[in-house]
Amino acid sequence: MTSHTNQGIPWLQSLGTRAIVITLAVFVVNLWALSFYASRLLQADMQRVLGEQQFQAVSFVATEINDELTDRLVALEHIAKDMDERLISQPAALQATLEQRPILQLMFNGGIFATDANGTAIADVPLSTGRIGTNYIDRESVSVPLKTGKTVIGRPAMGKKLGAPIFSIVTPIRSTAGAVIGTLVATINLGKPNFLDKVTAGRYGKTGGYLLVAPQHDLFVTASDKSRIMQPLPTRGRNTLHDRYMLGFEGYGVAINVSGVAELSAAKAIPIAGWFIAVVLPAAEAFAPIHAMQQRMLWATLFLTLLTGALTWWLLQRQLAPMLGAANALTRLATENLPIKALPITRHDEIGAMLGGFNHLLETLRKREAALIDSEFRWKFATEGAGDGLWDWNVLAGTVYFSPRWKEMLGFSQDEIGSDLDEWRKRIHPDDLARVMADVQAHLDGLTPIYFNEHRLCCKDGHWKWILDRGLVVARDAAGKPLRAIGTHTDNTEPHQTDVERQAMQEKIRQLAFMDPLTQLPNRRLLDDRLGQAMVASKRSGQYGALMFLDLDNFKPLNDLHGHGVGDLLLVEVARRLTDSVRGADSVARLGGDEFVVVLNELDADLARAIEEARAVAEKIRLALAAPYRLTVSRPGEPVVLVEHRCSASIGVVMFVNHEETQTDLMKWADAAMYQAKDAGRNVVRFYASNGAVAPVDRA
Repeated sequence: MTSHTNQGIPWLQSLGTRAIVITLAVFVVNLWALSFYASRLLQADMQRVLGEQQFQAVSFVATEINDELTDRLVALEHIAKDMDERLISQPAALQATLEQRPILQLMFNGGIFATDANGTAIADVPLSTGRIGTNYIDRESVSVPLKTGKTVIGRPAMGKKLGAPIFSIVTPIRSTAGAVIGTLVATINLGKPNFLDKVTAGRYGKTGGYLLVAPQHDLFVTASDKSRIMQPLPTRGRNTLHDRYMLGFEGYGVAINVSGVAELSAAKAIPIAGWFIAVVLPAAEAFAPIHAMQQRMLWATLFLTLLTGALTWWLLQRQLAPMLGAANALTRLATENLPIKALPITRHDEIGAMLGGFNHLLETLRKREAALIDSEFRWKFATEGAGDGLWDWNVLAGTVYFSPRWKEMLGFSQDEIGSDLDEWRKRIHPDDLARVMADVQAHLDGLTPIYFNEHRLCCKDGHWKWILDRGLVVARDAAGKPLRAIGTHTDNTEPHQTDVERQAMQEKIRQLAFMDPLTQLPNRRLLDDRLGQAMVASKRSGQYGALMFLDLDNFKPLNDLHGHGVGDLLLVEVARRLTDSVRGADSVARLGGDEFVVVLNELDADLARAIEEARAVAEKIRLALAAPYRLTVSRPGEPVVLVEHRCSASIGVVMFVNHEETQTDLMKWADAAMYQAKDAGRNVVRFYASNGAVAPVDRA
């Protein structure tokens, strides 16, 4: 009877059918609701993470620009304080005074000039600009300081004599009675390389960029797109987020620009100038991974609706769990200031590739953070461990780091002396000042290999102390102008040091400037010099050279398990093996952390043979570094321990000849090839080809 009844019930009215339909209907509704919720949650989380990252990036840039402008404004005001009516009345003396300030010319690429109380230029550096005799009272940047006695950062405008877009920093010149008798005008030529290019020259992402805006003048100051320099801003009301930035809002958001394109942007104020800097990125690029992921989620949902409830539930969890977990993990990293660690990868599809990309970025950030901490620690150790006072002079910015020992020698505490160069200069005995400044200038001009001078400095209690002062320029720009110098102060009140002691101190300065303190290999500064020499030699001889970028594959677990002391022992052994694996004409350097660079010189003039020579050296290095490490660890009060460890290296190689590439390009390409070696399974060599491809070199 049951069978007969079942046979008589239409299939659409079957309890089983209805149960399946109802179950599927409930499942489909919940599935689509969950899919929609997860998609929106992920997009919101990603927008917040990207927005916060973008705001952090633009905040860093804004701080850097604000600091650069502040340094220039302070330097200009400092120079103006030394001027009075006597100097203003003698244009020749005023001209000589400006010409004796080479640092100002480095800071202001458009030149510096002084005006009288009527706004007419009476001195100009360089003279070739021809400003002398030109009246600037019609420029607000000059008339306002003359009227108000305040320093201003002027409106960007076309220079009367330069014929190029400029902006000026103008400070009043006062008489001894305090009256304004002229102005000191310093100009930044936006049409030529300047300090703003450091932050606006590059793009943000593939198609985004930076915008430096002067809202009080409704002008773009400069931008990644140089055609926007001094261009008027769009009409208010066409981009609501931009209008908020103009009113002083700091933050990030998504809005439609005047071209109808959705953009993710962030802005941060530059208080000293009343400007703000914004970074913009098309939303299509910013959210491309999310949009692709949402598309895949849609197809997955349509497919899963055809399966049973249990199977659908299983598949749904499989699809959504990694994405939600990644979004939550990224949110926690961004909001809770947690230690940087890799996201778990449970799948090897597009989602896994995305997570792998995030992990690659996080690992790069972790290494840079670790290298910075390591560098700071070693510098602090060297500074505090030396018996002498150390100084580090940023010639371009005019600021100096004075070590605690330097201040202690003169009887000062840590917070009693700032970072201005005058903190040293004003304490030099008047009878010694001219001789000291002449020796400093001679070394800055490259006339002496090292700065060396004995002079008297005034201590806090007023007595004079003999100081043996030594220094060395350790960085110059492409034109040979000094950028940075470091050196030491030795208390020379006792009998003078011997020549041997002087030579030892000079060697100590050289070691601090050019050598890695752990491995005694060249550091990045000396590497740049040797790579430059190798490129020049290659161009002269026509022979190829090669640059190798190495990163250790299994270094972090050793540090985590046994501590940084054991890790340092391994790095020293790696340095030894690298040095033993190359020829005498080649160079080995340590960049920091577990990254090393090798420069091969004098390879064959034929590219194919040169590649084979470089391939042989790379394989020799790979095999040497892959051999087991046996590290003898000895700690006070503990027995000697033998630590065995295996640690290979991923190696990226780029060839060069004829000086056609820049050093930056070579480092970037070798680094890209090294990461290809990482992706290929590690303990691998990869060559970077001229067309951007990466050629494999299999393991031996």
